[in-house]
Amino acid sequence: ILKRLPQGVFETLDGKTFDPHQLYQQGPLGLLVVHYWGTWCAPCEAELPDLLAFIKRFENRPDVKFLLIAANDEKRKVEKHLKSLPIPKSSIIWLLDNKNIHRAQYGTTRVPETFVFSSDKTTLRKYVGPQEWNRPMIFQNFDEFIQISSSKM
Repeated sequence: ILKRLPQGVFETLDGKTFDPHQLYQQGPLGLLVVHYWGTWCAPCEAELPDLLAFIKRFENRPDVKFLLIAANDEKRKVEKHLKSLPIPKSSIIWLLDNKNIHRAQYGTTRVPETFVFSSDKTTLRKYVGPQEWNRPMIFQNFDEFIQISSSKM
């Protein structure tokens, strides 16, 4: 079971490197949500619009960041797929894990999987499989995560 945010540097869609730990150095970070998905995964594609609508709820929360990581995927396929979706103006960072290096560090055996990390980089929750992101129970979970994380700041 993953207890803390692993070390590792990802590739962004524009070919730059990205270290999730940098987000914690840029200012107070209440929650970091790491979501593994792939264009080759039918449940991932079906879930993504619902997840993006959920992320839209956090547009005015600079202390909540989302990393959406395409696992074992092609950059051009990811970019083509994203053009077909309404992308919220929130803090989404799109990343690639083409060699599944980080996927192993996270202990992700299948996608979609989502991890929620607190302000001290500890794991608050792992969601396995596709979720119905716009259910009241998920909203309640995230409100609780924000409270827990705030108490650790």
